Amino acid sequence: MDKLPYRQVHLDFHTSEHIEGIGARFSKENFRAALREGHINSITLFSKCHHGWAYHPTRVNRQHPHLHFDLLGEQLAVCREMGVRTEIYISAGFDEKYAVAHTDCIRKKKNGEGASLLKAYYHRLCFGSPYLDQLLAEVDEVMALYGHLTDGVFLDIVQAEPCYCQYCIAGMRREGLDPENDNDAMTYARRVYKRYADAVYAIVAKYDPHMAIIHNDGGAIFQGRDVAFCNRGHFELESLPTGGWGYDHFPRAAAYARTLGREFLGMTGKFHGAWGEFGGYKHPNALRYETALANACGAKCSVGDQLHPDGEFDLATYRLIGAAYREVEAREPYLTDATAVADIALMAAENCGMPDRDGKWTQDIGANRMMLEGHYLYNVIDPEEPLDGYQLLILPDNVVLTGTLREKVEAYVRKGGKLLLTGTSGTDGSGSFALDFGAVFEGESAFRPAYMQPNFELYPNGATTYVMYSQSYQITCREDFKGEVLATRKDPYFNRTAAHFCSHRHTPYDRTTVAVGTLVTESVGYIGFDIFSEYAKEGAVHLRALVCELIDRLLGDRKTMTVTLPSCGVTSLMKQNLEGGERLVHHLLYAVPKTRGNGVEVIEDLPTVSDAACTLRVDRRPTRVYTAPDGKDLSFTYENGVLSYTVPAFSCGVLAVIEF
Repeated sequence: MDKLPYRQVHLDFHTSEHIEGIGARFSKENFRAALREGHINSITLFSKCHHGWAYHPTRVNRQHPHLHFDLLGEQLAVCREMGVRTEIYISAGFDEKYAVAHTDCIRKKKNGEGASLLKAYYHRLCFGSPYLDQLLAEVDEVMALYGHLTDGVFLDIVQAEPCYCQYCIAGMRREGLDPENDNDAMTYARRVYKRYADAVYAIVAKYDPHMAIIHNDGGAIFQGRDVAFCNRGHFELESLPTGGWGYDHFPRAAAYARTLGREFLGMTGKFHGAWGEFGGYKHPNALRYETALANACGAKCSVGDQLHPDGEFDLATYRLIGAAYREVEAREPYLTDATAVADIALMAAENCGMPDRDGKWTQDIGANRMMLEGHYLYNVIDPEEPLDGYQLLILPDNVVLTGTLREKVEAYVRKGGKLLLTGTSGTDGSGSFALDFGAVFEGESAFRPAYMQPNFELYPNGATTYVMYSQSYQITCREDFKGEVLATRKDPYFNRTAAHFCSHRHTPYDRTTVAVGTLVTESVGYIGFDIFSEYAKEGAVHLRALVCELIDRLLGDRKTMTVTLPSCGVTSLMKQNLEGGERLVHHLLYAVPKTRGNGVEVIEDLPTVSDAACTLRVDRRPTRVYTAPDGKDLSFTYENGVLSYTVPAFSCGVLAVIEF
């Protein structure tokens, strides 16, 4: 059974020492009213903030100089009385009070930057420095004072990343590592992180070996399973769409988290922008959509707020949260004990340590967007994920196949699995395809941009010639090639240089040049461009349409679901385990984020989506199909293993429940 509640608030309380009257307007009645108004059944409360102050009596730290009672203890008492789950927040990576007094413990970049005190922000502290002893003492004290009253410890601003402070440089040399070598520096950083996480667990486990421990740094879940599993109990994926993450970040993180076998939640915020925005409120429709999206991705919900320094809860905020959480509460019977159905395994290049040409992960971002907009059932995976059960494996742009990963993919294809490759993905690290599917990889094309000419009517503009801005690759088909060339590559007359250029942007294509651009066999599809990175940067619809054409050909009649949602619609299929068996829950959502101001993605309007025609491939005839949570029956047909039904017009989101 699920243990983690669905409706959490992450209550920030980073409060300067220059503000007086801390907690002066706190009242238990006001706190109770906020929890009730917000329909909240879990909340994160502060022990220590980024400024370094404690919000309770302490012997190892310093209580905020203008707080004169045990604020944390009072809040915990209210939650215990109301049956609300709690976590205690400890700012781990930021402690400005300590940083100013101990500048030697501030993390430093390789170029020495990081220690300047002439900025109005916090300084990140190093866990390889003596600061770790101070942090561990604070964790120990929190557990001794409040461990019996809480359900978890939340440590913030933590990440395994290189530091070049005096302690880390000495530590690397002591362990035989070279501080000048970036790989060695990363190796040491991961060791430091592991020592920190192990030390925290050892302290917490003295009091409660089963207590949840969260190590948070901006939802960075793709650092590897060894780092991810330093979290104890569940994952909390920070992802504020308006705070720079965007609306497609969380679905990607969730699609990976749900393969790791733990409960997880999606942490958004009530703010128009991001953390620390006093007086900032997003439109209620935005929060309704974000919480529905979390549920559709298999997650519980958390909404970030920041308490005013005087301790009075803003009931307008909790009315905003409550408008969304009332809907989550109504959905909960259809969410518990559910697992995602996935046809496609999307290998995360980030988990393979293979960034794009600019050192970023645009190939993962672009591929995830295509999965969402193409309405595919998918998980994001790492090399450790078993491939059994997936119909199709996608390796985006530059995931090379060597060692055990090559062996794993070869075995998967031999057993009937389908494979989609793009760019240099699927090559063996030495310039050849790792798998034999009748094609020869010959390296990069000399021209950029190049052009793609499909040999079929490509959505939505047909069989014409499309510009491709990403790097293209030269491939040829051997005489024994058994498949189809779906698109050819055309090159421009010349590359654009100061010596010869044409028109405003790039040189047009030379009609006489023809090379293989895209091919498909019974088991392998290949696109000779870095198409996923290009989609993340350019967003042209023909890029997605080409990928979707290959996916649909490779899946064939093994594709589990189809749905006629617009491209901004999101859909998922969950298998829910019940005492009397199982049922399927089909999530359908729709919103159109709009960029306003300086790159802020917002949702205000939730337009009504017209009837959505759906098909599901299931192994038996259902006894009932209906929408939830309203329970209205839907007519359906079942023929040759395919269930067909139509979800009537909806706004924001709806569930279609299939019972057997």
